[in-house]
Amino acid sequence: MHLSSAEETIQRLIFSLSELEQLGQTLISGHSNFNVSSKTYLRITLGTLQATRGAILCFHPTDNYLTIAASTPEVEVPPIEIEPDEVESLLQCSLIELDTPPAALKRFIDRNAELLNDKAKHRLWVPLKIHDEFLGILSLGKFLGRAVLEEWEQELLSILAHQISIAIAYSRNEARIQSEKFRLFMLAESAPQICQLLQPEEAAEQVVHQAVAFLDANVGGLMLIQPQQQNLELRYAFPETVISENDDQNRNKPISISLKDIEADTAEANEKTAFDMLAGVVKEGRTVRSAFRTETFLGGKNLMAGPIQGRDGDILGVLVVGDKEERGGRIAEFTDEDEILLDSFAKQAGVAIENAHLHQEALDARQLQAEMEEARKIQENLIPDTLPDIPGYEVAGHYEPRGPVGGDYYDCIQLPTGGWGFTIADVSGKGMQAALLMATLRAGLLSELSSSRGRENNESVDMKNELIDMAMTLNSLLYVSGTEEKYATFFYSHLNPKTDTLTSLNGGHNPPLIVKNDGNIVWLGEEVGGLPLGMFPNDMVPLIAKYEAEQIKLESGDLIIFYTDGVTETVNIEDEYYDEERLEQVAKTCTESDASHICNLIYRAVMDFQGDADQFDDLTLLILRKK
Repeated sequence: MHLSSAEETIQRLIFSLSELEQLGQTLISGHSNFNVSSKTYLRITLGTLQATRGAILCFHPTDNYLTIAASTPEVEVPPIEIEPDEVESLLQCSLIELDTPPAALKRFIDRNAELLNDKAKHRLWVPLKIHDEFLGILSLGKFLGRAVLEEWEQELLSILAHQISIAIAYSRNEARIQSEKFRLFMLAESAPQICQLLQPEEAAEQVVHQAVAFLDANVGGLMLIQPQQQNLELRYAFPETVISENDDQNRNKPISISLKDIEADTAEANEKTAFDMLAGVVKEGRTVRSAFRTETFLGGKNLMAGPIQGRDGDILGVLVVGDKEERGGRIAEFTDEDEILLDSFAKQAGVAIENAHLHQEALDARQLQAEMEEARKIQENLIPDTLPDIPGYEVAGHYEPRGPVGGDYYDCIQLPTGGWGFTIADVSGKGMQAALLMATLRAGLLSELSSSRGRENNESVDMKNELIDMAMTLNSLLYVSGTEEKYATFFYSHLNPKTDTLTSLNGGHNPPLIVKNDGNIVWLGEEVGGLPLGMFPNDMVPLIAKYEAEQIKLESGDLIIFYTDGVTETVNIEDEYYDEERLEQVAKTCTESDASHICNLIYRAVMDFQGDADQFDDLTLLILRKK
């Protein structure tokens, strides 16, 4: 090699390595992924080796095919199917000359000769892999000024291929992490929804539908234990056609498994094997997964089942999902992550199912009537009879529980610092536990406010951080005070009347509505906030949705409407929701009225909309208006 040529090669290598480093940092920072950067990786490789053409092919393991992520020149190539034994052969190779391929790969190369050789004019392959994981192929065409690569160039090619492999693997891992984060978020979102369902049939249906959706399953079912009969009875299945598969005589009888027979021989039929799996979940109290040669009673071959536990740890039943479907319609096996997700969701399902059944049973129970009376007395002491006068402001509130005892709470609290605290909350569930949890929340809030370090005239105090610290303290208090199913949505605003500054924090509650004096609408806590209080321990909160606070400055004529979901989710006889849009429309019409009149006007509008329909939930309003 001439000196000038050597210097040119060294400069080209230094430039390429610098580009690779920058590209790797971009991937790690999360500002790019391999789909975006694949063309740059290919350009670096071709430029470094002075190749005229090439392509990067990515392997899709779930569907067993290759697709072109980047190519020079660009070519249109459909997905290339590849057999498992061909993947194994590629893993054994480091460099493949397409004119003289290994015997094990000749059939694959011949099968795709038109696509790979004739159309793309490629002559050299480097399998992309990390350890025993096949990731794709780096395919190259002719090299400028030479027919073959020198030994040092082949080593350089191996390094470049390894960098591309790392980028592909990293991007895939990031995609998996993001997918798991999304599923955890959806799990947190679904928990309040299913826990609010009061009809057992509706709760069973929603639990199955949510489980099927979370786990990308094709089938699912919920089986509950009937203690007297010692049977595991199917209460809901998706698709519902599963239940109708009985013969005509037994069509109206539920499918059930006798728990007395779990030690029986299971070799007679595949159904008994699947039944025994479910009964075994009840016996062992743990989530399991298994594959069957033929379709089971749910219509799936790959089943995963988790125990549904009650408050006291007793097994209430089994939640089953089957036939996980991946992209392209392929049925895949459930993973360890799927098992953890089902186990977590089954716990929430137990809460929802038990809540629904307890609600039904409690309607005529004398003991519960006494408990409800005690809870009502507790709640009466928590909801303020009158609201204080705040110079320069008007305040009004309204609370109407759905039953004898509700789960809503609001208050207007005068602070030692001269400011005012406005809070509204919705405790999950009803009855004595909800009332006690509400009392715990109120006591904790008052304790935090009385020991607040903030002073309205101290500009160095970060009120936002104070509210975040307070939310974390209350979250920890409610988490250790309640059971798994007990939590509270919570909204708190701190008003500094000297500066008219309102600092707010949203803990999973409905965002309050602000109608500005110019008629514009603002939603408090819609973009920032955090989880409901008591749902997760403090160390998990930042991993899911950390608490945040925001500040606004109020002006004369500004109107703030704090409310619970009993307002916007009120349903009329046509199953329409009152929703936020109707609340906005009513609020805009009464900004010139005083707070009491506004509160009454909104309440009457909601009741008129509800008409003859049953009340959906507790209805709570708290109105703040700056004069």
